[in-house]
Amino acid sequence: MMSLKNILSKQTHAALKIISGAVLTAFALVALTAISVNAQVKVVDTTDIMKEFDENSFRDASPVRKVKDSSRLFQHLIGVKAGYSLNDVSFSQAIDHKALTSAKNFGIYYIYYHSLWNSIPLFGIETGLQYTEKGYKSMKYTEPDTVKNRKAITGKERYQCIEIPFVSQFRVDFWKMRILANAGAFGSYTTSTSFSSNVPDSISTTYRKFGYGFIVGGGIALIFNPLEIHFEVNYKYSLNNLFDQKAFYKDTWVSTHPTQLVFTVGLFYRIGKPYG
Repeated sequence: MMSLKNILSKQTHAALKIISGAVLTAFALVALTAISVNAQVKVVDTTDIMKEFDENSFRDASPVRKVKDSSRLFQHLIGVKAGYSLNDVSFSQAIDHKALTSAKNFGIYYIYYHSLWNSIPLFGIETGLQYTEKGYKSMKYTEPDTVKNRKAITGKERYQCIEIPFVSQFRVDFWKMRILANAGAFGSYTTSTSFSSNVPDSISTTYRKFGYGFIVGGGIALIFNPLEIHFEVNYKYSLNNLFDQKAFYKDTWVSTHPTQLVFTVGLFYRIGKPYG
């Protein structure tokens, strides 16, 4: 009869054999799996991939729209303007008078739109040659000289000028329209005059041939490439005096600054392309 010690020894030896066999089997499976995976892996040739995306692969693609660079925006316009004006004279003393209207306002103009510092396409310059009529209505009262009953003889004091404006024109384009804002100056030369008997020769003969002043205004433009229609309202104030300041009174100077509110319609033609 075998002792308990011998029985335990045989069982331990058998268990070690089983564990050893299991470990060897596990190593064998891992090795076979690695060999199988290695056999299935292929080196990818990137040359073949690049060949699949050559330039011919995109021949049917839609062309990329080019973005118009606003910094290169410029426009040259030439055109004509005609309008109706409300004319007056600003007297520094209490001299009765009224405004005078005139339809003799027309000229030829050139506009250059450009970008400021190649980044802000909101600016332009306008100049030209304009013929305009200015003036006012003088009032001469007859007897009886009372505020209630007095009657006045109205005289139309007119003078015709050639003007050269130089205006900075700010603009904002949207859709097929343009908002305009004007600010600038002008110089003028009086070519002819027509004064009534209300203005004595001692005054009328002292009128100034040369004048200058400032312009402010605005408007809107309708764009029909290459034509444009401009609707504008501009106010002009002359810094010079129409008559000699000493002509009215011996002991008092009288300032006479002409003013003009002009409503114009212009037709312009765009020269060249709108973008450079």
